Amino acid sequence: MRILHTSDLHLGSRLFSDNPSFKKVFHEAFKEIAEIALSKSCSLVLVSGDLFDSSTLNRIDSETVLRSVEVLRELKKHGVKVAVSPGNHDIHLDGEGVLDLLEKAELILKPGVRVGDLIEVKPLDVDDYTLLALPGLRNSSEVDFVNSRRIKIVGEARGRKIVMAHSIVDIGSLRVGDLVPRLSGEKSVSLNTLDTLFPQAVYFALGHVHYPLPLEKTGRTRAAYPGAPVGYDLNDLLDSFFLKNKGIRRRVLLVDLEGETPRYEAVELSNTPDVGYVELPEKVDLATALSTLSNVMEKLKKPWRVVVFSVSRSVDSTVLARLRSTAERESAYAYIRVRGVEEAEPFALTSLAQVSDLFESERKLLEQLLPRYGLKIPPDRVQELIDLVSRGVPVEEIIREILKAV
Repeated sequence: MRILHTSDLHLGSRLFSDNPSFKKVFHEAFKEIAEIALSKSCSLVLVSGDLFDSSTLNRIDSETVLRSVEVLRELKKHGVKVAVSPGNHDIHLDGEGVLDLLEKAELILKPGVRVGDLIEVKPLDVDDYTLLALPGLRNSSEVDFVNSRRIKIVGEARGRKIVMAHSIVDIGSLRVGDLVPRLSGEKSVSLNTLDTLFPQAVYFALGHVHYPLPLEKTGRTRAAYPGAPVGYDLNDLLDSFFLKNKGIRRRVLLVDLEGETPRYEAVELSNTPDVGYVELPEKVDLATALSTLSNVMEKLKKPWRVVVFSVSRSVDSTVLARLRSTAERESAYAYIRVRGVEEAEPFALTSLAQVSDLFESERKLLEQLLPRYGLKIPPDRVQELIDLVSRGVPVEEIIREILKAV
C-alpha cells in the first residue's frame, strides 16, 4: 500500500494575508499535493494535523473552505481516501469544528479522539490498515498525557497500525531540539514511549514540527516528519531559506508500507515559497535597497518569490514601503524583519496537564492580560464573549455584548 504523508498545511493562515494574490500559495500547495497523490497512484493521503490554521469555520475565510472542498472532492472522485488527524490549531473538543463538518460530508476520514482525564483513541480501519491519532493540544499538553501513560485505545485495531501523531517526537538518537534549535526548550516524547502505547505500529506519521525529518530524500524509517508545505510565520520562511541552501525544498512523503520497515521517498513541491534573505545595513539609501531586491529576486523561482529583509529600526519607512510595493508589482513578496525588536515575553501559564484545566488557565491568562491594556472587564465576562465567537454568534450581537462589558 502506498500512501502520501503530509502535515501542517495551515490553510487559512494569516501569513501573506495583506497580499490576496500571494495568499493563494496555500491552496495551490494543497492542490499540488492532491495531484501528486493521483499521479503516484496513492490510495490514501495522511494529513497529520493542522490541515487548517483554525478549528472553526467563523475563523477561516469562505474561499479557503470552498477551495479545500474542491480538492477533497477531486480526490474522492478518483477513489483516494484522505485521513486527517487533529493538530493543536484545528482540534475542536466539542466535535463541531471544520474537520468534523468535513467528516460528516464524507470528504475526510478522522480517527476518533476524546480528551478528558485520558486521551481516548478510537481505531479507524482503512483497507488493511488501522489508523490511530494522537492529537495536538494547546500548550503541547499531549506530551504530558503521553509521558504519564494516560493514553487509552478504545476498541480493537484489526489491521496493521499507522499512528498519526501531532507532537514533538524524538526518533531514537535524532532529537528534534538539536536539529531545530528554536524547539530545544519544548516538551517532547520519545518514539520508544509511543511504541509502548501503540504496540506493533508499522509507521508513525508525524506532524507539528514544520522542519522535514529525516532530511534524506529516500530511505527506510518507522517515523517521519514531512514538514510544512508552506508554514505560517517568519520562522518557517527562514527555515525554507536555510533548507534550500542544503539542497532541500519543502516536500511531501510517499511511503511504501510493504516490508518490515517502510520505505519513503520525498517529493519536492513547486507551489511553496522560494525564499531569499538579506540583511540591510543600518544606513541604506533607496536605490541600494531596490537594487538589492532586484538582484535577489532574479535568483528566485516564480511564482512564489519571497525576500526576507532584516533591517535596523533606523531604516527610513519610505524605503521599506518602496521595497514592499516594488516586490508586489513584480509578483513577489517582501517580508520586513526589524532587528533589535525583542519578542514579547511569554505569559506564565500553568501546566495544562489535563485539558479540563484549560478554561481555568485561560482565565488566569486573561487576569494577566487585561490590566496590561487598561481594560476593566472581568475575565469571566471576556470568556463569555470568546464563547460567543466560537459558536458563530452574529457579529452585531457580539459587538453589543462587548459594549455592555466595557
